[in-house]
Parts: sequence; C-alpha cells; structure tokens
Amino acid sequence: MPKILILAANPNDTTRLRIGEEVRDISEGLQRASHRDQFEIVQRWAVRPRDLQRAMLEESPQIVHFSGHGAGDAGLYFEGVSGNSQLVTGTALASLFKLIGQKSPIDCVLLNGCYSQAQAEAIVEHVPYVIGMRDSMGDRAAIEFAVGFYDALGAGESVEFAFESGKVAMALNSTGYDEVPVLLRGNVHPKTQQKSAPETKSQIKQPPTAISNSAPNEPLGVFISYSHRDEELKEELEMHLSALKRQGKIKPWQDRAIEAGTEWDAEIKTKLEAAQIILLLVTPRFLFSEYINDIELKRAMERHEAGTARVIPIILKPVDFKGTPFAKLQALPKDAKPVTRWDDQDEAFVNVVRGIRRVVEALSG
Repeated sequence: MPKILILAANPNDTTRLRIGEEVRDISEGLQRASHRDQFEIVQRWAVRPRDLQRAMLEESPQIVHFSGHGAGDAGLYFEGVSGNSQLVTGTALASLFKLIGQKSPIDCVLLNGCYSQAQAEAIVEHVPYVIGMRDSMGDRAAIEFAVGFYDALGAGESVEFAFESGKVAMALNSTGYDEVPVLLRGNVHPKTQQKSAPETKSQIKQPPTAISNSAPNEPLGVFISYSHRDEELKEELEMHLSALKRQGKIKPWQDRAIEAGTEWDAEIKTKLEAAQIILLLVTPRFLFSEYINDIELKRAMERHEAGTARVIPIILKPVDFKGTPFAKLQALPKDAKPVTRWDDQDEAFVNVVRGIRRVVEALSG
C-alpha cells in the first residue's frame, strides 16, 4: 500500500499558511476516491530537521509531501528548537533522499511551497518524480494543486497525469498560478542506481496486493483480537458487523467461538493465519495482555508487513498507543477518536464499520 508522508512546517516567524485545510482537503479527496483503500496517509506537524529524518526512517513512504515555505536557493524552512525558522539546504535534502532511497525507494516528492524548484532539482537526482514551485503562489492555489494532484492519484492515474490534474484544478479555480508548479523527472532510481526503464504503468497507479481469498466468492475471514475484559464493546462491534456478515462479505471469528475440548492456542493461531482482515480492539487492557502482544499482535503485524493480511486498529478506549507496532497504521474510528469518547457510540461503530466495509470492497475486487 503506497504511503503518503505529509510533512508540515509553519515556523512562528513565517507567514501563516492554511496547512490544516490543505491536509484535510487531501485526506477527504482520497477518502472519496475509487482507489482510496490503496493509500495510507501519515501526517507530521511542526516538523524540525531531526523530525524530517526520523519520519522518513520510521515510515518508509512512497510519496513525500512538504507543505510550508521555501526560500529559493537557500533551502526550505523547517522549525528550529525555538519554534522559529531553520533552513535546510537542497544539498542536505538530496543527501537525505539518497540515503532513504537505499532503504526504501521513494516514487514521488511534492514540495508544495513557494520557490522550491531549486530543492526539487537537488532531490530529483535520487527520486523518479519531484514537483517544485518556480515562484511564489497563494494559499488557495497551493491547496487546489494538491487536491487536484491527489484526486488523480486516488483515481488510479500516474504521477504525470496527476501533475497535470493539479494544474488544471488551479486553472479551473482561477488562481492565476497554474504555471508555477514544475515536474522534474529523474533518470536514476535511488535504490538500484540504474536508469529507470520507461514506465507503462506507475507503481503508484496499480499497487500490488497479496491479500486474496482462495475462493473469490467466499466471505473474507476476519480475526478479532481483543481483551476478554472488553467483551461488551466487542459484542457491540459484532452486532454492527452483522450486515456485512449476512451479505456474505465477511466471516468474523473471535476466541469465544472455540468449542469445548479444542486446543485453544492452536485454534487461535490457525484462525489468525487464515484471516484476510485482522481487527485490533485497542484499549488499555488490550495493550496490557501478554498473550495479545506476544502472539496475536506480533503475528498480525508480520502478516500485514508481508501483505498477506490487512490489520485495522480500532480504538475503543482512550489509550497511549504511540510506539506500538500498529501506531503507524490508519486507525478507526475517524481521527482515531476512541469509541467511548463519542457522544453516540452507535455512531462511532457505524464509522468503524464503514471503514471496514471499504477495506472489504477493496480486497474483494
């Protein structure tokens, strides 16, 4: 699944930007897109130079999106320790992308900031596609370009098509800046250091998936990982999943279904191995459980990383899950707001089930 890493920086001593609106519009556009379940968005805010490198190492993104201020040949503005601006030069950025590319190839970089063409030219030596801005432009123009660009990617189009889509979006909204974006094409792949072969289909356009059913018409196996002390919330979720179950879309399983006389540990591992979707019902008790962490969560993430299952964290109760193996995954409900913190918990579960349904539809083809 291609991962989009959004890096936002608006230091205290720079002009205020509508970065939050830009990120929101990008996210909403991808959520509506036909290929919405083939992208994962990770956001980092108030990014400092050290955060930039750390985020790249931790997330291994395929698309890197910078939203902030550029300073021409001098570099891009990130936040310093005081909250004021700190420049990072194009040379330093190029070194970073060269290094990260050896670990995990990056397909595209979008520098959505004024006067960022110089940095794009430095980076493109190590990345197939880099988009920069040749001049200054208004906030509205930057947002329209980003939305048009990601709308096209979400529809399954190539980077080159998406670039033109962004420019058209700017023109349609009469921003007057549609000639500011510049698309640069690199000749050297950052990992192989060989010239790239002509692409007929972009990697971003049709990402492969290894998650499949042995029998296409059969329901997808859904493994529910939870703490027994959260039984009531688990049952509420199962009730809301009943429509998907009756429609023959999914076949949920949880350990209360183990029959008497069955070796429970072996049965859990068998069902965990067979599931196409693994739901993590995250609460403090879930994180406290040694069996869940040592057996279920460990194997679930191994299968997720291998592309043989989709892991979906569902945040049921307030809990600090930063640093957990699943912290990098998009969680449900919306904005990872715990189910128990919603004014109407049924509404929260509906939001969860809609997210699961989208995954089911994507995996079912």
